[in-house]
Amino acid sequence: MGAVAAVTGANLLGRNHPLSLDQAVAVEQIATSGRGLDVLVGPAGTGKSTTMAGLRSVWESEHGAGSVLGLAPSAAAAEVLAGELGIDTENLAKWLYEHRQEAERLGKIGALQSQLRSFPDVSSARASLRQRITEATDEVVRWRLRPDQLVIVDEATLAGTFALDELARAAGAVGAKVLLVGDQGQLSAVEAGGMFADLVRDREGFAPELTDVRRFHHAWEREASVTLRAGSPDAIDAYQAHGNIDEGDREQMLEALYRAWKADTDAGLTSLMIAGDLGTVSELNTRARADRVAAGAVNEVGLALGGGGMAGVGDLVVTRQNDRRLSTGRRWVRNGDRWIITATDQGGAITVQRANGGGVVVLPAAYAAEHVELAYASSAHRAQGRTVDTSHALVSSTTTREALYVLATRGRESNQLYVDTHYDPDPQTSHDQAFEPVSAKEVLMGVLRNEGADVAAHDMVRRQLADAEGMERLSAEYLTLATGGPR
Repeated sequence: MGAVAAVTGANLLGRNHPLSLDQAVAVEQIATSGRGLDVLVGPAGTGKSTTMAGLRSVWESEHGAGSVLGLAPSAAAAEVLAGELGIDTENLAKWLYEHRQEAERLGKIGALQSQLRSFPDVSSARASLRQRITEATDEVVRWRLRPDQLVIVDEATLAGTFALDELARAAGAVGAKVLLVGDQGQLSAVEAGGMFADLVRDREGFAPELTDVRRFHHAWEREASVTLRAGSPDAIDAYQAHGNIDEGDREQMLEALYRAWKADTDAGLTSLMIAGDLGTVSELNTRARADRVAAGAVNEVGLALGGGGMAGVGDLVVTRQNDRRLSTGRRWVRNGDRWIITATDQGGAITVQRANGGGVVVLPAAYAAEHVELAYASSAHRAQGRTVDTSHALVSSTTTREALYVLATRGRESNQLYVDTHYDPDPQTSHDQAFEPVSAKEVLMGVLRNEGADVAAHDMVRRQLADAEGMERLSAEYLTLATGGPR
């Protein structure tokens, strides 16, 4: 408790402010819970990174430097986490893969030690064997958890249930602690997920949760983001009252969205176009590139990309596959990294520089053709975890509640929603009849009811049992029996 009080009462290392009250309470709850598995709920803009930095300081003051490990579902998110916390981090899938190799590595060490004993002391081969044993031992230590180690998994809602279970088992076997950090109100894993939300529910209101929203410049938007996350219609009224909702047909909305984004970027703001499907993302990317070509900012002649379309010198692109063989100094090419193309060659290779002004790397032709896309627009899944000055997002009746929350919370200064009020989910069966448009509020009310978060298997069983044995079902069955059955 003394370490907790000392850290939470002072300015954090590298920051000119201490933890806020809700952050300090969360750090204390996690550091003193005694659980091997904890969760931290951090809605958009509540300062998860600052809280994790405070927890790291508390933990290392008790267990020593290097006792905190960071993991994330993607390599790009892991790199961001490393920069924010100043700790070793890794992609969750990569860490699990390497951890599974321990038995094989130990077997290799045993075999090398046997060989070492067979050589005379004066043999020159002994030095080489000792070096190989040292290297193999270092790999075992690198990927092995230790007692009292803290493993922080950021963006845990995007991690699959089986991966989290494997990590928790590995930590429990040696007495390490796992902390899952995320927000069940945002998007969940592509594979089987729902475990984070289930763990929060099992805490029955006692899961540490950050409550003070800090990201947004406007006070009304802080409050609106909280009510939107809860699924309250009041949030829609707030966004409409402040002019943050446009409505019309798809073409009108894409036009308005694009023009607003372009005005923001021309003004020097970091801005993001977001859409719910990859086809629309590609359409927005193509238009942005065409405008940049017309303005002379991008070479018209370029190379075909894996995501469709083409890119040339000056284009903003994103890499979509991890490749540790391609590096810019200490950093390697990750899925989700953003780059500016600086050169192309006739063989199909491209030279790119990190969008933030970092290192340069040549992406081979095969990689560029399969794993590089334009990066002016983004899907909701790819936008989760990013923070920009402004965001402009297309919303339709197929948007889920969790995606809407992500779309409306990326920008510090503003988040504009462009609602397609003419969306026809199946134009092939409309029989040439005009689709009756609805209002933006009606669309958004439907979106709030359209929950898309994964549900853990045992939670689904619990829901089905509750439904089967609930008063509504039992009352209906009683009335049916009492009145002699259905007529």
